[in-house]
Amino acid sequence: MKDRTFIDSNVFLYAVEAGSAPKSTVSGDWLRYLLHTGFGVANLQVLNEVTNVLIKRGNKPPEAIFTIIDGFALFGTTAINLETVAAARLLHFENKYSWRDCLLLASAIELQCRFFLSEDMRDGHQIRGLTIMNPFRHSPPQIPLH
Repeated sequence: MKDRTFIDSNVFLYAVEAGSAPKSTVSGDWLRYLLHTGFGVANLQVLNEVTNVLIKRGNKPPEAIFTIIDGFALFGTTAINLETVAAARLLHFENKYSWRDCLLLASAIELQCRFFLSEDMRDGHQIRGLTIMNPFRHSPPQIPLH
């Protein structure tokens, strides 16, 4: 696996939420670090989930939301495919994570990520060479980059 880090939607969402100041700051630090190093990875599913949540909240005009998402697209816009879905099914049976999370995990593995940044799954859990990291329990420099 390469030293890429797949970024879950919750990290992006906290980064744009002023109301969750500590998590917003930490998420912003992670995103800046991963953008600067070039090791941050996302996909279209993550970007669409973030878009959906921001639209539902209704506290930003659509133009502002789409501008935010366009900035997040710097981390990647890879789509999922049938192979991703097949891999997600196996992950779901093996690990019992939610279907949405298994789709993201499968995508991260396909994208050759080494880490998966999320607060929604078990910190330190390893799945096929991918290690889940809670962004609020680790700082960016703790990722051993090569």
